[in-house]
Amino acid sequence: MTVAFLGLLGAAASTVYFSGQQSLDYQADRMLLDGLLRSRMEVLIGTDFDLLSSGSEDVTINGTTYTINWTVVAVDLNADSITESSAKSITVSVSGMLARSLTTIIADHENLMGKIS
Repeated sequence: MTVAFLGLLGAAASTVYFSGQQSLDYQADRMLLDGLLRSRMEVLIGTDFDLLSSGSEDVTINGTTYTINWTVVAVDLNADSITESSAKSITVSVSGMLARSLTTIIADHENLMGKIS
């Protein structure tokens, strides 16, 4: 009886351990993906305004491949239903189980580009 009880106790403990380990792995992958999203956003913000365009890239983290997508679109800053030629919205996102995204708007005024917070 004692052996059976210890066996059940061991099985329960191992289930909790492995569940915790999976949670840690998930958080580690999420941190790496967040870093990649921020990195891609910084590269796009540093790109010449006229050369900004949408795209994607595949990244592999711990054997799982994710696709990082970025979209660049003109935006209407003053709500007159006309998009501004000097302002673009950039959204960087990752597909897969860890759905994450970042968005910013940049404006190019007299060839000086700046981020609008």
